[in-house]
Amino acid sequence: MENKKEFKKVGTHDGRFHLKELDIVYDVGDGEFDHHQVDKEFRESGTPYAASGLIWRKYGRDVVRINAPDFSDDEIYNVFRYIDRNLIEAIDASDNGIRAAMSIIPTPNISSIISNFNPPWDADTENEDEYFHQAVKLADIVLGNALAQQISTVKAKAHIAAAFERRPRPELLVLERSYPWARVLNSIDRERQVQFVAFPREEEYLLQTVRGSGGSLGNRKSLPEAWAGKRDEELNEIIGIDDGIFCHSGRFIAGAKSYESILKMADIAIETPENKPPKRFGHVLRRFITKQLKSIGLIEDQGRK
Repeated sequence: MENKKEFKKVGTHDGRFHLKELDIVYDVGDGEFDHHQVDKEFRESGTPYAASGLIWRKYGRDVVRINAPDFSDDEIYNVFRYIDRNLIEAIDASDNGIRAAMSIIPTPNISSIISNFNPPWDADTENEDEYFHQAVKLADIVLGNALAQQISTVKAKAHIAAAFERRPRPELLVLERSYPWARVLNSIDRERQVQFVAFPREEEYLLQTVRGSGGSLGNRKSLPEAWAGKRDEELNEIIGIDDGIFCHSGRFIAGAKSYESILKMADIAIETPENKPPKRFGHVLRRFITKQLKSIGLIEDQGRK
């Protein structure tokens, strides 16, 4: 391990400390983990590093190695890179004043949630440290969960790949456990054959659709329209089983109590033709974007010819 030092004293903003007394200092002091200098360091993506990213860049691999000692160097790097790309980079962007793309629905992110731990203007100043310690606890949980999930995904890859090779039919992936399969399947199913995934969960079995490539909102194929929103006896009568539990109204997941029933549901879903609705929303959205780009002069209006 490259960094074996055990840190006992850590300092950041507004602490009552002397820099030489600390094992590590971040976000202040013009040191290794302070990003307030004019000459910033940037990722390949163009996002500048902030204190969080600088610390993760140096110690992140060691954190992964401690939590997954049996991983290869490549697996450790992949987990380290995933955490940086999907958690740390956004924090750094916010800390550097870069606003992420706005969504139609206001969506909180980890930085905005953590910022709510800042004491209100009229709070008791004697308890400011307590706000900080609460934020640290939450950040520790978020990072720990993200790390555990990604380590779990790497561990599941071999099981998912083996199941992929022994599929009962090209359109169906059957798993022995509820592995985190989505990203792994997207990487190994290069011909995009798998439409549904069946797996156990507690005392039931689930059948879930596979999203389109790149994590798009659409499914490769949705569950039958006749199942949408149906439960129990009503669903069983349609399918011809006696232990169906539900089918979500969005037609992306359904459940049954037995393995045999979930396989029958999968066969029916695969063989049922799907009538996809016209892409009206996409057409309207394209027209709106084109109109906006024309209004600011980024594209020319050619008119009718």
